[in-house]
Amino acid sequence: MIKTLKGKFLIVYLFLVFTIAVVGIASIANIYSLERSIQGLMTDNYKSIDAASYMLEALEGQNSAALTYMNINKNQGIANFYNHSNNFYRWYHVEKSNLTEVGEKQLVREIENSYVQYLALFSQLQERAVKNNTDETINFYNNKMYPQYSELKKLIRGVSNLNEEAMFNSKERVIKDSEQSMYIISILLVLFVLLGFAVAWLSLNKFLSPLYALRDNMRALKEGELDKQTEIVSEDEVGELSKEFNDMTKRLLQFEQSTLGKLLAEKNKSLAIVKSISDPILVMDTDYKIVLINDAFEQLFNLSEENILNKYFLEVVRNGELYDYIKNTYNSDEKEVQQKIFYFSYNHKDYYYNVLVTKLMEVDNKRYGLVVLFQNVTELKEIEKLKGDFIATISHEFKTPLTSIMMGASLICDEIAGNVNKKQKEIISTINEESEKLLKLVNNLLHLSKLESSKSIFKLEAYSIEVIIENSIKGFVNQAYDRNISLHYNSIDYVSKVKVDFEKTTWVLNNLISNALKFTHRGDKIIISSFIKQNKMCVSVKDTGEGIPENYVEKIFEKFVQVKGKEDRGTGLGLAIAKEIVEAQGGEIWCESTFGEGSTFTFTIQLYE
Repeated sequence: MIKTLKGKFLIVYLFLVFTIAVVGIASIANIYSLERSIQGLMTDNYKSIDAASYMLEALEGQNSAALTYMNINKNQGIANFYNHSNNFYRWYHVEKSNLTEVGEKQLVREIENSYVQYLALFSQLQERAVKNNTDETINFYNNKMYPQYSELKKLIRGVSNLNEEAMFNSKERVIKDSEQSMYIISILLVLFVLLGFAVAWLSLNKFLSPLYALRDNMRALKEGELDKQTEIVSEDEVGELSKEFNDMTKRLLQFEQSTLGKLLAEKNKSLAIVKSISDPILVMDTDYKIVLINDAFEQLFNLSEENILNKYFLEVVRNGELYDYIKNTYNSDEKEVQQKIFYFSYNHKDYYYNVLVTKLMEVDNKRYGLVVLFQNVTELKEIEKLKGDFIATISHEFKTPLTSIMMGASLICDEIAGNVNKKQKEIISTINEESEKLLKLVNNLLHLSKLESSKSIFKLEAYSIEVIIENSIKGFVNQAYDRNISLHYNSIDYVSKVKVDFEKTTWVLNNLISNALKFTHRGDKIIISSFIKQNKMCVSVKDTGEGIPENYVEKIFEKFVQVKGKEDRGTGLGLAIAKEIVEAQGGEIWCESTFGEGSTFTFTIQLYE
């Protein structure tokens, strides 16, 4: 006799698996039989019908070619006749290799003999035509060649009719087999479903009744009945669990009393850990009342824990922006830890903290508080500022000599400083082009550095989205026309205003259109669209050009990323700058692309309310 619960469930499980296996094997066998019947129905006969159809088509083409030979153009007629002859033989061999029905082989042999005679008659027709005897040629076609053509068509239709009749017979056989399979599977399914349900019902009642008793006793224990005992009715895992439960209830009261001091010690230990953390920490309840802070938080806001416990956050820290961020994060459905950088000033110094908000959740996902951690990122901000200042300084230093180089190269190329030969002009032109690329890179670096250093340079005002898009398109109309590229704007049905920096948003759109023109070919299309989605204005630039490889789509907006294999590659900063501009205005930008089919760049901007 099986004593373990695992073994009992395993027996029931194996029985159910067996029933499923029986029904499955029966189903597979019947489906396999149906598949073989359907395969014969849909493959072999259809292949012969298809071949017969193409032979008829080729034969009719040859007949038309013979008429063309006699009445219009001899050379064209001969060429068409033998082209169709090749097609006829190709499909004839397909039919010859697919003989499946009784009598089909004899029909194919007759088609071959008849077709050989038909070709011989065409040769005789040519001999009469060479002798310029038109009446004799026409009489020969009507009396000899056309009857042979009709007979051949009749034979080919015989092959098609033979296979169609076989298909209808196969269809009836398949219908009969499918009905029989349905009856067999239905009977087996009903039988084993009833049997499996009965076995599962009886087994579960027998196995789970001790668990139900144990559950009731646990509920009583929860209500405080610590002397509750469970009857042990089996020697399996449930019986062992019941025995352990009885031992637990006997020791529970003693355990609670003996561990109370330990719990208090663990609480004090946890508090000491929180207090010793160097980053400021704040713990609040669901009403945003302060429960716990550490020494670093006291120093940051110049507070004393004794004076602020159980007070509302805004009573202690008068920072509306920080409070709104904490409240919105706590009330959101996001399960991940949220973070945002805030600026603080104390002791006459500037500090930057990355504020992380973590929700405290119970087992049933009920919230009972939150923890706010302030990570000091001041040094990182200072390093970032030094990097920006360094790039800006280097870029400014590069700009002056680059301008001089370009001016000098232009003067030499224009022969103001003296004559130069063709080879020298090519070298100087190359120097000028590379200098322009380097100057563009310098300007982009300056632009990017300015964007990263401060958002105060943005002048957000209300503008019509149509005006912004049409203003950008104007500068590319001639370029698109010269390259035979369709540049089209799909306007929304109503006038919408957005809150943006006009100049910088136009720069973003110009960059996307310029990239689209750069990587499209003659005859391609570029469509600019604007539409509202999720209370934001979306602007997209879609092209039918080269597209972007899949491994570059996600990182195309990173700095200095360039798609390998592109002949006309830029500096790798244009899209990075576009992303900085869009995100600084509260939007986002992304790319959707299929390599070889084109790309769609979309960015969002805020609506003006």
